[in-house]
Amino acid sequence: MPDLSSLNRLGLRLALPRLRRMPARPGAPLFVIGSGRSGNTLVRRVLMASGQIYIPPETYVLGDIIEGWPRTALLPWRERVWLFCAQFEKHRHFVTFGLPDLNDFAAQAIEMEDRRLRPLISALFAYLARAAGSDAPRWGDKTPWNAFHLPAIAQTFPRAQFLWLIRDGRDVALSYAKAGLLPDFAAGARRWAKTNRACGQFARWSPNLRQLRYEALVQDPEREMRAVFDWAGLDFAPEMLNADVGAMGDVEHHAHHAAVAAPISPRSVGRWRSDLSPADLETAPAEFRRMLARLGYD
Repeated sequence: MPDLSSLNRLGLRLALPRLRRMPARPGAPLFVIGSGRSGNTLVRRVLMASGQIYIPPETYVLGDIIEGWPRTALLPWRERVWLFCAQFEKHRHFVTFGLPDLNDFAAQAIEMEDRRLRPLISALFAYLARAAGSDAPRWGDKTPWNAFHLPAIAQTFPRAQFLWLIRDGRDVALSYAKAGLLPDFAAGARRWAKTNRACGQFARWSPNLRQLRYEALVQDPEREMRAVFDWAGLDFAPEMLNADVGAMGDVEHHAHHAAVAAPISPRSVGRWRSDLSPADLETAPAEFRRMLARLGYD
């Protein structure tokens, strides 16, 4: 017999077709999705430089919280709020938010009149923005792990926008291994293929998704980001490309984000050609090679 989480995921996927009738709404959340090591944090920096949107460090647990929320339905609202906050606090990367805990937020959330998940999440992101000194009226998220929870996220925020970052999987897998985020090139290749497969499946249903290729972004950042801002309903200015947005939390804590503050450059494009051997490439699974072809990487 399938467990409740499996049934929940099945129900979410069966409900996906209704998203085709849900165009984006101005001011709705913006989710930067796609594999890690694809320029996600760079795009976050430029978006935040506009002052029109706040995107916190990676939340990691947002998708799990959304999918697990129905299991808390019989609990009092106070306990649901505590569980909600605890899942963020107990994650090992909560330190990147620069907060000791979410006690103040929990006290505010317990008094909410609208006791549903969507306003609770929006209230948390607004709280994080204020804690970071941002008065941006809109929020977003750029957690790569969200790719594996897109049906649930989209059902909760059906008017949200999704920016799918795509980068050559050979450069991504190499970057994963060099940064020590995954054990080797093969593991990075599997993660890249799995993530992009999930995004591609979701793209069939969402009218509010746009692709952004890393290679195009670093070759002509002004053209590509201007188009993204226009799609997102945000005002763009070229100086945003190199603006200092201050502390970003995860950037300061993790060495693998060190290049985010540097000028945008195409120097890392195609690095796999010099840094990978044919033997390295052979360790990638067949799905990786199929995904490269599907996304246009020969």
